[in-house]
Amino acid sequence: MSVALKFLMVTTSLIFLSGCVDSTKSPYVGVHDLVTRLDDARSLAEEGSADDQYRLGLRYERFARDYQEAARWYRMAAQQDHPDAMYRLCILSDRGLGLPQDYQEALRWCGLAADLRQANAMLVVGGFFERGRGVPKDPIQAHHWYNLAAAHGLEEGVTRRDRLAGVMTAAQIAHAQDLTRNWKPKIQVPSE
Repeated sequence: MSVALKFLMVTTSLIFLSGCVDSTKSPYVGVHDLVTRLDDARSLAEEGSADDQYRLGLRYERFARDYQEAARWYRMAAQQDHPDAMYRLCILSDRGLGLPQDYQEALRWCGLAADLRQANAMLVVGGFFERGRGVPKDPIQAHHWYNLAAAHGLEEGVTRRDRLAGVMTAAQIAHAQDLTRNWKPKIQVPSE
């Protein structure tokens, strides 16, 4: 191999590797950057916006893995009728992350979120009724909630509803569909 070719290969390698060595170009977030982002988000959330509180909860949950702090911020947003914060409280309570594991409390939070048209919460409520987590097994209620999730755009709701319908009687399916037709969600409070 010629000297010129070796020089070209080394130079090219250094150019491509420079992003990995130079911290200003590195795709990795440092601890200092994470703390700064959390501090910035906390300043916004402390002003009282439910959306900012929810987003801060997400950052604590997903990046810092501080589930108790995430639950604290989700609870503040949930008190302002933020459906996604209610849904996250449901998930944390269901899994026992930052909150005691409590299926009935999880179902309560998901029920509140579902009443505010949160589709993922509808799916979870259906799962609780299908498996009997915190409530007696009830395929009619499960079908109803899966149907609502499907109506709110979740393909998984369609899949679960149709799978469950395969083991239900025609009368049970009709009752579940009647529940869905007559379901009245709470009116969502507009955000400020």
